[in-house]
Amino acid sequence: MTPLRLLFLKERMAWPRASGHDVHTFYLMQALAAQGHAVALATIDEPDPRAILDAGLADHFCFQNNDIPPTAVLSLSKWEEKFRNYWGVDVDAIRWLGDCAAAFRADAVVVSGLRVLPYVGALPAGTKAVWYAADEWVWHHLSQVSLFRRSTWGELRQAFDKGLYERAYRQRLDCVWVVSAKDARAFRRFAGIRKVDVLPNGVDAVHYAPGDEAELPHSCVFWGRLDFGPNLQALQWFIRNVWPRLRSQQPAARFDVFGFQPTPEAVALCKAEGVTLTADEPDIRAAVRRRQVVVLPFTSGGGIKNKLLEAAAMARPIVGTPRTVEGLNGAPPLPVAKTPAAFAEAVLGLWKDATARAALGRASRAWVLQHHTWTAAATTAAQGLGFDPQSAGVT
Repeated sequence: MTPLRLLFLKERMAWPRASGHDVHTFYLMQALAAQGHAVALATIDEPDPRAILDAGLADHFCFQNNDIPPTAVLSLSKWEEKFRNYWGVDVDAIRWLGDCAAAFRADAVVVSGLRVLPYVGALPAGTKAVWYAADEWVWHHLSQVSLFRRSTWGELRQAFDKGLYERAYRQRLDCVWVVSAKDARAFRRFAGIRKVDVLPNGVDAVHYAPGDEAELPHSCVFWGRLDFGPNLQALQWFIRNVWPRLRSQQPAARFDVFGFQPTPEAVALCKAEGVTLTADEPDIRAAVRRRQVVVLPFTSGGGIKNKLLEAAAMARPIVGTPRTVEGLNGAPPLPVAKTPAAFAEAVLGLWKDATARAALGRASRAWVLQHHTWTAAATTAAQGLGFDPQSAGVT
């Protein structure tokens, strides 16, 4: 069996990789290329060269730089057209992607992100369409709803709209890729999509490696996109409910937040005493390794938290909530706290015990190296598209 020819579509490849879609698209492409598959990338905007460096791409197409009129035939249903218009996806860009798929002779086109489904509307006959959704969006929005917080009720409308969107395009999709079994069940339930493959996220354990930085006493850290609902809700819960308990026990305690694209709400949250927000820092690895504890206090959202895998690969001790550890392979070695009091107690215990911090960090790295690799994700992805590694002589 010959290796696959896979064309990925991501509208933009950001640098630094601040979002989960940037992370998993890059590393899955890299892992598939390393296994011998021909991988190309199509982007609407020209990416920063660093965003695709070492991805192993056989080709890169950019709509922004294209000056050839597209020829692929586009035919959208009434509801598909409604969502194309809703997302503002250029008709010529859809047709252009069809031309790219034909030129590359792609076995499958993988569209990565949220607003990308309209791009499968002009693919050549016989080319499979795969949505690298990662998370199921109806469940994503419902997870953020609290009946007692009026500010979250808008998520219900978002969930309804995303459900219609998923169903509008489901007939065009040969497969959906998600990162957890719970997301797969949600896709089957809400979107009615049956072919869903689970590709748990991996981590670049060479890039995210332990270091020898001196730790800052009584310190903890969180990072991520701060225009993303689950990250904001995690910060709210921690700063309002856990942080005062920690400061009462350790008045000199510090909490560092490294945030990408922080909203005004995030900036206001991080004005609490002892909290420092650093925005859009391109490389936070050394700073993370200087903090004694990584806190991942998630109360909403789905999928796998990339920051958990990154922290584990850096051999950092982590404290999380039940939501933090959903979808993971194996049993991650970290304290899981259900209440603010338990969360604070776990952090305080690690602050007091350097031996426990080091042991927990070593165990975290050993766990992530065993259970979360991009090589395994790439193998699952290829097999789901009909590639048999044994018949192809791949081990």
